[in-house]
Amino acid sequence: MISSRLVVGLLSMWLFGNLYEQIVWNPQLLADPRPGTLVGTFAAGSPVYYYLPWAPLGVALAVVTRVRLPRTAPGRVLRAWNVALGCLAVALAMKILLITQVNPLFRDPAASREQVHDHAVLWAFGNGITVVTVAAALLLITGRARGAAPD
Repeated sequence: MISSRLVVGLLSMWLFGNLYEQIVWNPQLLADPRPGTLVGTFAAGSPVYYYLPWAPLGVALAVVTRVRLPRTAPGRVLRAWNVALGCLAVALAMKILLITQVNPLFRDPAASREQVHDHAVLWAFGNGITVVTVAAALLLITGRARGAAPD
């Protein structure tokens, strides 16, 4: 199914963007928590251009693809997609919380180094949850988890 391949591509972009944040950006911020150093939301270099609209489109297309799976599909495939959608819901909720509650402090030049560091720790844990849940969803969708076939 073409849509499942597109879902995998879009979700892979989301996964690898978050993985980059986890292993490159966040450790730099933890090592040197300088207030106000994160670029503006729509400035050049902002992650917004990488994630929007690709991550939300990937999640929406995953939902559409699951809804369109035939009722005659093997039960293991349907269950895998259901669990994958649950994983994506957790990842999406986590990113919404991080972007709306944690991220704004990184742009605030009046924040203290301690506040930036503490928020970077929160970001690391929340982003780690996102990485794990999106990776799990991809494994389930591609049929790599317990041998379930995606199509």
